[in-house]
Amino acid sequence: MPLNLLQSQFGATVQGMNRVYEAMGEIARLSPMVIALRTDVALHALADPTSVPAGEPIRMVAEKLDAVAQSAMAATLEAGLAVGRGLSERRLPLDAGFSIATAALGPIRDRLRDNVRRLGATRIAAE
Repeated sequence: MPLNLLQSQFGATVQGMNRVYEAMGEIARLSPMVIALRTDVALHALADPTSVPAGEPIRMVAEKLDAVAQSAMAATLEAGLAVGRGLSERRLPLDAGFSIATAALGPIRDRLRDNVRRLGATRIAAE
């Protein structure tokens, strides 16, 4: 490949890398918040067992499995699309890796955002 063609493709690679690191950073930032909020709910349950929202213990496990399944599906679909894009648009293989990683992190990131909203809202309303 000529150098000028590669230079134009490196811009897309850097953007893909930024999207992956942004998603990983948000996951690293929100995970401890969800753990703390869920710990707070568990401690309230020790004092008053009726204060636990119905199904919350089961939901904690089930939504993790659901997020992993959605992530696997999103990564698989993105891998198929990345092959097609790589053949038609002559993209670097590294771009495909970043787009697959971003797609795989998406459902996990969404679940964490939803949990912070849901658990934080119930905690604030109870106080």
